[in-house]
Amino acid sequence: MSQSKVSFPGWEQRKRAWIAEISGRVAANMDAAAGYAAEEARKRAPVGRGIMKSDITHTVKARGNIVEGIVGVKKRAFWAWFVELGTVKMADQPFLRPAVFDNIKRIARKLEGR
Repeated sequence: MSQSKVSFPGWEQRKRAWIAEISGRVAANMDAAAGYAAEEARKRAPVGRGIMKSDITHTVKARGNIVEGIVGVKKRAFWAWFVELGTVKMADQPFLRPAVFDNIKRIARKLEGR
């Protein structure tokens, strides 16, 4: 039995354009989802912590087939982690984790592009 090969002229260019378009949509949706989570974290951050609230950020990183959304606090407000997790002398006041976990359905809809 011989094998025949079917070719489609211009397929490689179309495939690259299609992958680029989808990758762009995925990255944009991740940016919207991470931005939403960061805004929720700002709302939940303890009152009186102006620098910390303004230093809550989000970034999107794309490497190969992986698109990652990161919500966190800039280094100059490193003490925000002590607020989030607490210390032996201070009770925790979580604001980052609840901003994500309490909004899973909304974040998922943003990832879907809705």
